[in-house]
Amino acid sequence: MVTALACAIVISRRVDAFTSAQFYAEDGSKWFSDAYAHGPLGALLLSYNGYFQLISRLGPVVAAPFNILYAPLIYNIIGLLVQVAPVAFLLSSRFDTVVPSLRARLAICAVYVLMPSTELNVDITTAQFHLLVLAVLVIVAPEPRRWYWTAFDVMVVVLCGLSGPFAYVLAPVAALWFIVRRRRFTLVLLTLLVAAIPIQLYAGLTSPRPHAALGASAHNLILIISDRIILAGSFAEEGGTHVVLANTSHGALLGAVICVLALPIVVLAALRAPWELRIFGLTALGIAASGLASPLVSGHDAWAMLIVSRAGERYFLLAQVAWVVTVVWAACRLPRTWMTQAAWAVCAVAFASGLITAWGYPPFPDYHWAQEARSITTASPGTRLQLPIPPGGGWSIYVTVK
Repeated sequence: MVTALACAIVISRRVDAFTSAQFYAEDGSKWFSDAYAHGPLGALLLSYNGYFQLISRLGPVVAAPFNILYAPLIYNIIGLLVQVAPVAFLLSSRFDTVVPSLRARLAICAVYVLMPSTELNVDITTAQFHLLVLAVLVIVAPEPRRWYWTAFDVMVVVLCGLSGPFAYVLAPVAALWFIVRRRRFTLVLLTLLVAAIPIQLYAGLTSPRPHAALGASAHNLILIISDRIILAGSFAEEGGTHVVLANTSHGALLGAVICVLALPIVVLAALRAPWELRIFGLTALGIAASGLASPLVSGHDAWAMLIVSRAGERYFLLAQVAWVVTVVWAACRLPRTWMTQAAWAVCAVAFASGLITAWGYPPFPDYHWAQEARSITTASPGTRLQLPIPPGGGWSIYVTVK
């Protein structure tokens, strides 16, 4: 029931992704075109932007038995299932002992599903970030006692390790979790993640990741933390939307004040929060830090772009969720019940404000995929086609008709 509701929420924010499915960014320009050129299975071995992207490459494998007309829709369905999978897993019996309170788990799921991110909605290009959330839950979950749960855990960790840079972050997290809990199965997961690292290093050699000037500075860092994580998470909006300090008078100073006020909550969580929350927060920190170290955003001054636009939302979503969940947890530790309830009310009002102002995401431009799919299937073999630029980026789809 709750998983179905989560699906409905995700779909409602961009209905056109299912009623008029389009490729998003690399969904068409890389995953579809590479699979068409090399075959769905052959394309699994191709790296892109410095990494193997297994979860994204599997979209064409699933879509292969169907007409290419349905490829965008199948990709989006896969993205939807990966996006809501953490909700189903967190509410499963695996977490009955980890977070005994069902209301607490529902609240965590609500924050995760409702936190807005146009960049991370249903497509398979960014499904890896939702897969990361699932992988973190797998690592901290109790050891599986059924073969199917064991197979599920291994599959999730392998997929995540071979889909982007996440093995670099998850391997230290799994090592820390083993030190804390001393579970033998954690060693299995850690071994899989460590094994994925040299594979991703090889991918980095075969398809180097592009680098742009960072424009790194303390000024930009303060505004990124305050605007893209603390304020964006608290008010459930994408960075740079409404509650934003960048380009305002004394914005950096106000941002620094916000960071200082948030620091005691972060320190308290680092020292006293349940280890599961600490692990999630550490993972979110790792993703945000790696995104800042090597962001893929338009422009020559990457950090400046991050503080004045919604670019790079994928780097900060986990940090936003971790921040809100940490604030709610810290409110539970207030000395008086009325204080806790007041803090929850303030958090709820702030969070709801973003949902009310921007629930639906802008629809994708319709570049008439049905017509383009027909042009592929009816063109003579050997014809080189350039299809319209997909939404989400400036990449055309090139295919040579077979």
